[in-house]
Amino acid sequence: MPTEKTHQKVIASFIELLETHRIEEITYTAIADNAGVKIEVVRACCNGKLDLLAAFMQDIDQKVLKERDPDLMDETRRDRLFDVLMCRLDIMEPHREAIRNLRKTVVKDPALAMHMHKLVTRSMKWMLVAAGIEEFGLRSVGMSNALALGFERLVRVWLEDDAPGHPKVMVAVDDMLANGEKWVGRACRVEKVAAPFIEGLGRLCQRPSRPAGKSTPPPETANGGAEASP
Repeated sequence: MPTEKTHQKVIASFIELLETHRIEEITYTAIADNAGVKIEVVRACCNGKLDLLAAFMQDIDQKVLKERDPDLMDETRRDRLFDVLMCRLDIMEPHREAIRNLRKTVVKDPALAMHMHKLVTRSMKWMLVAAGIEEFGLRSVGMSNALALGFERLVRVWLEDDAPGHPKVMVAVDDMLANGEKWVGRACRVEKVAAPFIEGLGRLCQRPSRPAGKSTPPPETANGGAEASP
């Protein structure tokens, strides 16, 4: 199996090629040649280019978590999440052109767009964790998906904002989080309304089923259960 160093080299090779090519134009041979490895090593590192994208995003997640400042936990949830998202964009900065090229295909390829949303949603779950916001169940799913949708729009602003300090991005993040607070409030109300129904469904799913081979006994007749003689 390839070492972690080789795995990272293959990911870096792919992202480097993505800076100047659309994802559909990048061949596995090109990834191997750019990484200085054999084609079979690329296969050992991934099942395909989508795996390399997932690994790249996971690497960004880990870098954000590593940069996490424990002192931020004294701030409000909104301020913590603001700092985390800005940190993520800072880490993404060296890969701006790769992300720009990726988006060119995403906007034209619904299947890739759906896959990318799934990856972004997973990453946003970890961004919430980095901000000290950990939920479970419906609320976790809802918050991660909502943040993913907001972040995808935020990336569009980020790609167009070349000003030092990205002032437009900062405003967009602040607006997104303000709207997000309203959404979370609505989600909490929906969760309270849905909770009894979900609990009932859970009890229904846990109800033991009738063992195979056992049929329902016939109903008793009026004379105590014995069939009437002809």
